[in-house]
Amino acid sequence: MEKGGGNGFSLPSKEPKSSLKSSFAKGKDDSNKGRKIHFESEGNLSKGGKGGNIANGGKSAMTKEPPPLELKIESELPQNAKPLMDCEAAQILQGIQDQMVLLSRDPTIKLPVSFDKGLQYAKTGARYTNPQSVGRVLEDLRKHGVSDGEISLIANVFPETADEAFALVPSLKSKARTLREPLKDILGELAKFKQPA
Repeated sequence: MEKGGGNGFSLPSKEPKSSLKSSFAKGKDDSNKGRKIHFESEGNLSKGGKGGNIANGGKSAMTKEPPPLELKIESELPQNAKPLMDCEAAQILQGIQDQMVLLSRDPTIKLPVSFDKGLQYAKTGARYTNPQSVGRVLEDLRKHGVSDGEISLIANVFPETADEAFALVPSLKSKARTLREPLKDILGELAKFKQPA
């Protein structure tokens, strides 16, 4: 008789192999890549799972105050670049496309297919008809320490409430005390400029 027991079946080895593969070695610190992930939980995890007393040897988990979230969009942009709202991008790209009528006579000038896709995306995502008016309304947020990237995100995701804005743009949470009321007023003003669906 075979060691495995016959009929094509074999006994499992002492350490069962997991069908899940992990790209990270046990105990390896991945902090040199600049990526840190932090999950917050609202409930008590002591009823099992990884947060339970069984999993962590009966020790209580230490709660550390996470560092404030930062929006890294602006740090990834070139120094002289500025984040745009979708409605601003649509207006700029539409102007370029309109100019292409004049430039189309020159066979050496051609726009890539990605230009049309970018224009279509910007038009689809644009929620406002007048980018200049929206920019003037959102300008007041700068007084409260809101960055250009955060302002663009607020315009692009179009939150209906201040709480929704804090959820969709987590880097605003650190400014919530001073920002809640002005943000509520500004979102009310933005609603007046929203494009009809």
